[in-house]
Amino acid sequence: MAREFMFLAFSLSCVAIYMYISFLSGWKDNSTAVKPEFANFHITQRVDEPNTKRMSLMQTGYHPTAQGNVTKLVPTSLPTCGRPVTNFVFIKVHKTASGSTFMVLARFGRNHGMTICYPKRHRKAIHNQLSYPSGKLTKSDCRPSPGRKYNLIIHHSVMNKPAMDRVMEPGTKYIGIFREPLNHFRSIFFWKNKISRRNKNPLGAFLNRNHDRKRSYSKHHNFQAYTMGFPKRLMASKNESQIYETIRTIAGWYSVVLISEYWEESLVLLRRKFCWRLYDILHTTDRLHALHTKKEHVLLTTEQKETHRKMSNIDYMMYDYLNKTFWQLVTKEGPEFWEEVTYYKTLNSEVNKHCNSVGGKRVFPAGKWSQEFVIDSTFCEEWKWKEGRWALACWDVVGKQNEETKLTKPNGV
Repeated sequence: MAREFMFLAFSLSCVAIYMYISFLSGWKDNSTAVKPEFANFHITQRVDEPNTKRMSLMQTGYHPTAQGNVTKLVPTSLPTCGRPVTNFVFIKVHKTASGSTFMVLARFGRNHGMTICYPKRHRKAIHNQLSYPSGKLTKSDCRPSPGRKYNLIIHHSVMNKPAMDRVMEPGTKYIGIFREPLNHFRSIFFWKNKISRRNKNPLGAFLNRNHDRKRSYSKHHNFQAYTMGFPKRLMASKNESQIYETIRTIAGWYSVVLISEYWEESLVLLRRKFCWRLYDILHTTDRLHALHTKKEHVLLTTEQKETHRKMSNIDYMMYDYLNKTFWQLVTKEGPEFWEEVTYYKTLNSEVNKHCNSVGGKRVFPAGKWSQEFVIDSTFCEEWKWKEGRWALACWDVVGKQNEETKLTKPNGV
Protein backbone atom coordinates (compact mmCIF):
# COMPACT_ATOMS: atom_id res chain seq x y z
CA MET A 1 0.00 0.00 0.00
CA ALA A 2 2.85 2.41 0.85
CA ARG A 3 4.37 1.81 -2.58
CA GLU A 4 1.02 2.60 -4.22
CA PHE A 5 0.74 5.87 -2.26
CA MET A 6 4.23 6.89 -3.32
CA PHE A 7 3.47 6.12 -6.97
CA LEU A 8 0.25 8.15 -6.93
CA ALA A 9 1.87 11.17 -5.28
CA PHE A 10 4.79 11.09 -7.71
CA SER A 11 2.40 10.84 -10.66
CA LEU A 12 0.33 13.80 -9.48
CA SER A 13 3.43 15.92 -8.96
CA CYS A 14 4.74 15.11 -12.43
CA VAL A 15 1.40 15.90 -14.03
CA ALA A 16 1.13 19.24 -12.22
CA ILE A 17 4.67 20.29 -13.16
CA TYR A 18 4.20 19.17 -16.77
CA MET A 19 0.94 21.10 -17.04
CA TYR A 20 2.41 24.29 -15.65
CA ILE A 21 5.52 24.20 -17.85
CA SER A 22 3.40 23.38 -20.92
CA PHE A 23 1.07 26.25 -20.14
CA LEU A 24 3.87 28.77 -19.76
CA SER A 25 5.51 27.68 -22.99
CA GLY A 26 2.35 27.19 -25.02
CA TRP A 27 0.27 30.19 -24.03
CA LYS A 28 2.21 32.95 -25.66
CA ASP A 29 -0.42 34.13 -28.11
CA ASN A 30 -3.07 35.77 -25.94
CA SER A 31 -5.29 36.35 -28.94
CA THR A 32 -5.96 32.62 -29.29
CA ALA A 33 -9.02 31.59 -27.27
CA VAL A 34 -8.50 27.85 -26.94
CA LYS A 35 -7.91 25.42 -24.13
CA PRO A 36 -4.30 24.28 -23.69
CA GLU A 37 -3.75 20.74 -24.96
CA PHE A 38 -2.54 19.46 -21.62
CA ALA A 39 -5.98 19.99 -20.06
CA ASN A 40 -7.19 16.99 -22.06
CA PHE A 41 -4.54 14.86 -20.38
CA HIS A 42 -5.82 15.94 -16.99
CA ILE A 43 -9.40 15.02 -17.84
CA THR A 44 -8.53 11.50 -18.94
CA GLN A 45 -6.48 10.80 -15.83
CA ARG A 46 -9.30 11.03 -13.23
CA VAL A 47 -9.22 8.13 -10.76
CA ASP A 48 -12.84 7.01 -10.65
CA GLU A 49 -12.84 3.41 -11.90
CA PRO A 50 -15.40 1.46 -9.86
CA ASN A 51 -13.08 -1.49 -9.09
CA THR A 52 -9.82 0.38 -8.58
CA LYS A 53 -7.55 -1.08 -5.90
CA ARG A 54 -5.64 2.15 -5.50
CA MET A 55 -6.71 4.09 -2.43
CA SER A 56 -7.44 7.73 -3.25
CA LEU A 57 -5.94 10.68 -1.42
CA MET A 58 -9.16 11.74 0.30
CA GLN A 59 -9.61 8.31 1.85
CA THR A 60 -6.50 8.98 3.93
CA GLY A 61 -6.48 12.76 4.23
CA TYR A 62 -2.72 12.70 3.73
CA HIS A 63 -0.18 13.07 0.97
CA PRO A 64 2.66 10.51 0.98
CA THR A 65 6.27 11.58 0.97
CA ALA A 66 9.13 9.16 0.31
CA GLN A 67 12.42 9.22 2.21
CA GLY A 68 14.69 6.46 1.00
CA ASN A 69 12.83 3.18 1.32
CA VAL A 70 10.47 4.57 3.98
CA THR A 71 7.11 6.15 3.13
CA LYS A 72 5.60 8.45 5.74
CA LEU A 73 2.07 9.89 5.73
CA VAL A 74 2.35 13.63 6.32
CA PRO A 75 -0.71 15.70 7.32
CA THR A 76 -1.39 18.59 4.97
CA SER A 77 -2.82 22.04 5.60
CA LEU A 78 -5.31 23.97 3.48
CA PRO A 79 -4.25 27.15 1.65
CA THR A 80 -5.26 30.22 3.60
CA CYS A 81 -8.18 32.33 2.41
CA GLY A 82 -10.33 35.23 3.60
CA ARG A 83 -14.04 35.32 4.34
CA PRO A 84 -16.21 33.29 1.95
CA VAL A 85 -18.32 35.29 -0.50
CA THR A 86 -21.98 35.02 0.54
CA ASN A 87 -23.49 37.73 -1.64
CA PHE A 88 -23.76 36.90 -5.33
CA VAL A 89 -25.87 36.77 -8.49
CA PHE A 90 -25.68 33.85 -10.89
CA ILE A 91 -26.81 34.61 -14.45
CA LYS A 92 -28.48 31.32 -15.36
CA VAL A 93 -28.19 30.90 -19.13
CA HIS A 94 -30.37 28.18 -20.66
CA LYS A 95 -28.63 24.97 -21.83
CA THR A 96 -25.15 25.74 -20.50
CA ALA A 97 -24.99 23.36 -17.50
CA SER A 98 -26.71 26.16 -15.62
CA GLY A 99 -29.17 23.73 -14.02
CA SER A 100 -26.36 21.77 -12.39
CA THR A 101 -24.71 25.04 -11.36
CA PHE A 102 -28.02 26.27 -9.93
CA MET A 103 -28.17 23.28 -7.59
CA VAL A 104 -24.58 23.75 -6.40
CA LEU A 105 -25.22 27.43 -5.66
CA ALA A 106 -28.66 26.84 -4.11
CA ARG A 107 -27.16 24.28 -1.76
CA PHE A 108 -24.46 26.77 -0.81
CA GLY A 109 -27.09 29.48 -0.25
CA ARG A 110 -29.25 27.25 1.93
CA ASN A 111 -26.29 26.05 3.98
CA HIS A 112 -25.11 29.63 4.58
CA GLY A 113 -28.51 31.13 5.41
CA MET A 114 -28.53 33.46 2.42
CA THR A 115 -31.56 35.58 1.54
CA ILE A 116 -32.75 34.56 -1.91
CA CYS A 117 -34.69 36.83 -4.25
CA TYR A 118 -37.35 34.18 -4.90
CA PRO A 119 -39.74 34.93 -7.79
CA LYS A 120 -42.96 36.42 -6.43
CA ARG A 121 -45.04 35.31 -9.40
CA HIS A 122 -45.92 31.62 -9.29
CA ARG A 123 -45.65 31.20 -13.08
CA LYS A 124 -42.09 32.52 -12.97
CA ALA A 125 -41.16 30.36 -9.99
CA ILE A 126 -42.26 27.06 -11.53
CA HIS A 127 -40.09 27.80 -14.58
CA ASN A 128 -37.12 28.92 -12.43
CA GLN A 129 -37.39 32.41 -13.92
CA LEU A 130 -36.92 35.80 -12.29
CA SER A 131 -36.14 38.61 -14.75
CA TYR A 132 -35.98 36.43 -17.87
CA PRO A 133 -36.67 37.33 -20.66
CA SER A 134 -37.20 41.09 -20.17
CA GLY A 135 -34.32 41.86 -17.83
CA LYS A 136 -36.52 44.17 -15.75
CA LEU A 137 -36.14 43.68 -12.01
CA THR A 138 -37.30 45.49 -8.88
CA LYS A 139 -37.63 44.38 -5.28
CA SER A 140 -41.34 43.85 -5.85
CA ASP A 141 -40.51 40.99 -8.22
CA CYS A 142 -39.13 39.02 -5.25
CA ARG A 143 -41.07 37.48 -2.40
CA PRO A 144 -40.83 39.91 0.52
CA SER A 145 -37.97 39.89 2.98
CA PRO A 146 -38.82 42.70 5.46
CA GLY A 147 -35.91 44.76 6.67
CA ARG A 148 -33.34 43.03 4.51
CA LYS A 149 -31.91 43.26 1.02
CA TYR A 150 -31.25 40.08 -0.91
CA ASN A 151 -27.88 38.42 -1.28
CA LEU A 152 -28.73 35.54 -3.63
CA ILE A 153 -30.15 35.45 -7.17
CA ILE A 154 -29.91 32.14 -9.05
CA HIS A 155 -33.11 31.90 -11.14
CA HIS A 156 -33.11 32.57 -14.88
CA SER A 157 -32.44 36.28 -15.31
CA VAL A 158 -31.06 38.63 -17.92
CA MET A 159 -28.07 40.56 -16.66
CA ASN A 160 -29.15 44.04 -15.60
CA LYS A 161 -26.45 45.19 -13.21
CA PRO A 162 -27.94 48.56 -12.16
CA ALA A 163 -31.31 46.97 -11.33
CA MET A 164 -29.72 44.00 -9.57
CA ASP A 165 -27.40 46.21 -7.54
CA ARG A 166 -30.46 48.07 -6.22
CA VAL A 167 -32.10 44.83 -5.10
CA MET A 168 -28.98 43.16 -3.71
CA GLU A 169 -26.81 43.85 -0.68
CA PRO A 170 -23.80 46.14 -1.35
CA GLY A 171 -20.71 44.43 -2.72
CA THR A 172 -22.55 41.84 -4.79
CA LYS A 173 -20.38 39.51 -6.89
CA TYR A 174 -21.57 38.25 -10.26
CA ILE A 175 -21.13 34.75 -11.69
CA GLY A 176 -21.73 34.01 -15.37
CA ILE A 177 -21.66 30.92 -17.54
CA PHE A 178 -21.02 30.49 -21.26
CA ARG A 179 -20.94 27.56 -23.68
CA GLU A 180 -19.23 27.12 -27.03
CA PRO A 181 -21.87 28.59 -29.40
CA LEU A 182 -22.24 25.69 -31.83
CA ASN A 183 -22.59 23.22 -28.95
CA HIS A 184 -25.12 25.55 -27.37
CA PHE A 185 -27.08 25.74 -30.62
CA ARG A 186 -27.12 21.96 -30.92
CA SER A 187 -28.54 21.65 -27.42
CA ILE A 188 -31.02 24.51 -27.27
CA PHE A 189 -32.44 23.80 -30.73
CA PHE A 190 -34.36 20.78 -29.44
CA TRP A 191 -35.45 22.48 -26.21
CA LYS A 192 -39.27 22.50 -26.23
CA ASN A 193 -39.12 21.67 -29.94
CA LYS A 194 -40.06 18.00 -30.39
CA ILE A 195 -41.54 18.55 -33.87
CA SER A 196 -38.10 19.34 -35.32
CA ARG A 197 -36.83 15.91 -34.29
CA ARG A 198 -38.88 14.29 -37.07
CA ASN A 199 -36.53 15.67 -39.71
CA LYS A 200 -33.50 13.55 -40.55
CA ASN A 201 -31.17 16.51 -40.04
CA PRO A 202 -33.23 19.30 -38.44
CA LEU A 203 -30.16 21.37 -37.50
CA GLY A 204 -28.84 21.41 -41.04
CA ALA A 205 -32.29 22.10 -42.50
CA PHE A 206 -32.73 25.06 -40.16
CA LEU A 207 -29.34 26.55 -41.04
CA ASN A 208 -30.05 26.09 -44.76
CA ARG A 209 -33.16 28.23 -44.33
CA ASN A 210 -31.05 30.79 -42.46
CA HIS A 211 -33.74 31.72 -39.95
CA ASP A 212 -33.76 34.55 -37.41
CA ARG A 213 -31.28 36.80 -39.17
CA LYS A 214 -33.65 39.79 -38.95
CA ARG A 215 -34.25 39.44 -35.20
CA SER A 216 -31.81 40.99 -32.72
CA TYR A 217 -31.54 37.68 -30.90
CA SER A 218 -33.38 34.40 -30.42
CA LYS A 219 -32.73 31.13 -28.68
CA HIS A 220 -30.90 30.09 -31.88
CA HIS A 221 -28.51 33.01 -32.19
CA ASN A 222 -26.76 35.45 -29.86
CA PHE A 223 -28.92 34.10 -27.04
CA GLN A 224 -26.09 33.73 -24.55
CA ALA A 225 -24.71 37.21 -25.19
CA TYR A 226 -28.15 38.75 -24.63
CA THR A 227 -28.69 36.83 -21.38
CA MET A 228 -25.24 37.85 -20.13
CA GLY A 229 -26.06 41.52 -20.66
CA PHE A 230 -25.19 42.46 -24.25
CA PRO A 231 -27.65 45.25 -25.25
CA LYS A 232 -30.20 44.47 -27.94
CA ARG A 233 -29.62 47.85 -29.59
CA LEU A 234 -26.08 46.79 -30.54
CA MET A 235 -26.91 43.29 -31.77
CA ALA A 236 -27.06 44.45 -35.40
CA SER A 237 -23.86 46.48 -35.19
CA LYS A 238 -21.27 45.87 -37.90
CA ASN A 239 -18.60 47.70 -35.91
CA GLU A 240 -16.40 44.94 -34.49
CA SER A 241 -14.43 47.39 -32.34
CA GLN A 242 -17.67 48.58 -30.73
CA ILE A 243 -18.81 44.99 -30.16
CA TYR A 244 -15.45 44.04 -28.68
CA GLU A 245 -15.38 47.00 -26.28
CA THR A 246 -18.92 46.22 -25.17
CA ILE A 247 -17.98 42.59 -24.52
CA ARG A 248 -14.94 43.69 -22.53
CA THR A 249 -17.13 45.99 -20.42
CA ILE A 250 -19.64 43.23 -19.77
CA ALA A 251 -16.90 40.74 -18.85
CA GLY A 252 -15.69 43.23 -16.25
CA TRP A 253 -18.99 42.93 -14.37
CA TYR A 254 -18.34 39.29 -13.54
CA SER A 255 -16.00 37.97 -10.86
CA VAL A 256 -16.02 34.53 -12.51
CA VAL A 257 -17.50 33.23 -15.77
CA LEU A 258 -17.81 29.46 -15.86
CA ILE A 259 -17.01 27.76 -19.16
CA SER A 260 -19.45 24.89 -19.75
CA GLU A 261 -16.94 22.68 -21.55
CA TYR A 262 -14.65 22.88 -18.50
CA TRP A 263 -17.34 23.00 -15.87
CA GLU A 264 -15.58 21.26 -12.99
CA GLU A 265 -12.39 23.23 -13.61
CA SER A 266 -14.59 26.35 -13.53
CA LEU A 267 -16.08 25.35 -10.18
CA VAL A 268 -12.60 24.95 -8.69
CA LEU A 269 -11.69 28.41 -9.96
CA LEU A 270 -14.91 29.76 -8.44
CA ARG A 271 -14.09 28.10 -5.13
CA ARG A 272 -10.69 29.74 -5.08
CA LYS A 273 -11.95 33.20 -6.05
CA PHE A 274 -14.82 33.09 -3.53
CA CYS A 275 -12.88 31.47 -0.67
CA TRP A 276 -15.25 28.52 -0.45
CA ARG A 277 -14.59 24.97 0.70
CA LEU A 278 -14.30 22.05 -1.68
CA TYR A 279 -17.37 20.65 0.09
CA ASP A 280 -19.34 23.66 -1.19
CA ILE A 281 -18.90 22.70 -4.84
CA LEU A 282 -19.68 19.00 -4.64
CA HIS A 283 -22.29 18.07 -7.23
CA THR A 284 -24.39 15.15 -8.42
CA THR A 285 -23.11 13.39 -11.51
CA ASP A 286 -26.65 12.72 -12.77
CA ARG A 287 -27.29 14.56 -16.04
CA LEU A 288 -30.05 17.15 -16.02
CA HIS A 289 -32.39 17.81 -18.95
CA ALA A 290 -30.75 15.21 -21.20
CA LEU A 291 -32.29 15.22 -24.68
CA HIS A 292 -31.67 11.57 -25.54
CA THR A 293 -31.52 12.30 -29.27
CA LYS A 294 -28.63 11.46 -31.58
CA LYS A 295 -29.78 14.22 -33.93
CA GLU A 296 -28.21 16.74 -31.57
CA HIS A 297 -24.82 15.45 -32.71
CA VAL A 298 -25.52 15.18 -36.44
CA LEU A 299 -22.71 16.31 -38.74
CA LEU A 300 -22.97 19.80 -40.21
CA THR A 301 -21.32 21.04 -43.38
CA THR A 302 -18.68 23.75 -43.38
CA GLU A 303 -21.21 26.12 -44.97
CA GLN A 304 -23.81 25.38 -42.28
CA LYS A 305 -21.28 26.00 -39.51
CA GLU A 306 -20.29 29.29 -41.15
CA THR A 307 -23.96 30.25 -41.37
CA HIS A 308 -24.32 29.77 -37.65
CA ARG A 309 -21.14 31.72 -36.95
CA LYS A 310 -22.59 34.65 -38.90
CA MET A 311 -25.96 34.33 -37.19
CA SER A 312 -24.39 34.22 -33.73
CA ASN A 313 -21.37 36.42 -34.33
CA ILE A 314 -21.61 38.12 -30.94
CA ASP A 315 -21.92 34.81 -29.08
CA TYR A 316 -18.75 33.62 -30.82
CA MET A 317 -16.85 36.83 -30.05
CA MET A 318 -17.96 36.76 -26.42
CA TYR A 319 -17.08 33.08 -26.01
CA ASP A 320 -13.62 33.66 -27.46
CA TYR A 321 -13.02 36.55 -25.06
CA LEU A 322 -14.37 34.77 -21.97
CA ASN A 323 -12.62 31.51 -22.78
CA LYS A 324 -9.29 33.30 -23.20
CA THR A 325 -9.83 35.16 -19.93
CA PHE A 326 -10.69 31.92 -18.14
CA TRP A 327 -7.43 30.24 -19.13
CA GLN A 328 -5.44 33.33 -18.21
CA LEU A 329 -6.95 33.15 -14.72
CA VAL A 330 -6.15 29.44 -14.50
CA THR A 331 -2.52 30.18 -15.45
CA LYS A 332 -2.23 32.67 -12.59
CA GLU A 333 -3.37 29.99 -10.14
CA GLY A 334 -0.20 28.01 -10.83
CA PRO A 335 0.39 24.25 -11.21
CA GLU A 336 -1.35 23.32 -7.94
CA PHE A 337 -4.65 24.27 -9.55
CA TRP A 338 -4.52 21.02 -11.53
CA GLU A 339 -3.67 19.00 -8.48
CA GLU A 340 -6.75 20.41 -6.78
CA VAL A 341 -8.93 19.68 -9.82
CA THR A 342 -7.81 16.05 -9.82
CA TYR A 343 -8.42 15.78 -6.08
CA TYR A 344 -11.85 17.41 -6.44
CA LYS A 345 -13.02 15.14 -9.26
CA THR A 346 -11.98 12.06 -7.32
CA LEU A 347 -13.60 13.28 -4.12
CA ASN A 348 -16.81 14.17 -5.93
CA SER A 349 -16.88 10.77 -7.60
CA GLU A 350 -16.54 9.01 -4.24
CA VAL A 351 -19.33 11.09 -2.70
CA ASN A 352 -21.62 10.17 -5.60
CA LYS A 353 -20.73 6.48 -5.35
CA HIS A 354 -21.49 6.51 -1.65
CA CYS A 355 -24.87 8.22 -2.01
CA ASN A 356 -25.83 5.99 -4.94
CA SER A 357 -25.00 2.80 -3.06
CA VAL A 358 -24.69 2.75 0.74
CA GLY A 359 -26.18 6.14 1.44
CA GLY A 360 -25.44 6.18 5.19
CA LYS A 361 -23.01 8.14 7.32
CA ARG A 362 -19.43 8.53 6.14
CA VAL A 363 -16.58 10.73 7.29
CA PHE A 364 -14.28 12.18 4.64
CA PRO A 365 -11.00 13.08 6.40
CA ALA A 366 -9.18 16.33 5.83
CA GLY A 367 -6.61 16.56 3.07
CA LYS A 368 -4.58 19.23 1.35
CA TRP A 369 -7.59 20.64 -0.50
CA SER A 370 -10.45 19.74 1.78
CA GLN A 371 -11.47 20.06 5.41
CA GLU A 372 -12.98 17.02 7.09
CA PHE A 373 -16.71 16.67 6.44
CA VAL A 374 -19.46 14.16 7.13
CA ILE A 375 -22.26 13.04 4.87
CA ASP A 376 -25.27 11.03 5.98
CA SER A 377 -28.64 9.75 4.76
CA THR A 378 -30.10 13.28 4.79
CA PHE A 379 -27.28 14.56 2.62
CA CYS A 380 -27.75 11.68 0.19
CA GLU A 381 -31.50 12.23 0.03
CA GLU A 382 -30.97 15.90 -0.79
CA TRP A 383 -28.45 14.76 -3.44
CA LYS A 384 -31.48 13.62 -5.48
CA TRP A 385 -33.26 16.97 -5.34
CA LYS A 386 -33.84 18.92 -8.55
CA GLU A 387 -33.77 22.67 -9.15
CA GLY A 388 -37.28 23.44 -7.92
CA ARG A 389 -36.80 21.63 -4.63
CA TRP A 390 -33.51 23.38 -3.98
CA ALA A 391 -35.07 26.76 -4.74
CA LEU A 392 -37.82 26.07 -2.19
CA ALA A 393 -35.18 25.06 0.35
CA CYS A 394 -33.59 28.49 -0.14
CA TRP A 395 -36.98 30.15 0.29
CA ASP A 396 -37.55 28.20 3.52
CA VAL A 397 -34.50 29.99 4.90
CA VAL A 398 -36.08 33.37 4.09
CA GLY A 399 -39.38 32.23 5.61
CA LYS A 400 -37.61 31.45 8.87
CA GLN A 401 -35.84 34.81 8.73
CA ASN A 402 -39.20 36.53 8.28
CA GLU A 403 -40.66 34.66 11.26
CA GLU A 404 -37.72 35.72 13.40
CA THR A 405 -38.25 39.32 12.28
CA LYS A 406 -41.91 39.15 13.40
CA LEU A 407 -40.87 37.81 16.80
CA THR A 408 -38.32 40.57 17.37
CA LYS A 409 -40.69 43.29 16.07
CA PRO A 410 -44.13 42.90 17.66
CA ASN A 411 -47.11 43.64 15.39
CA GLY A 412 -44.75 43.66 12.42
CA VAL A 413 -43.47 47.12 13.35
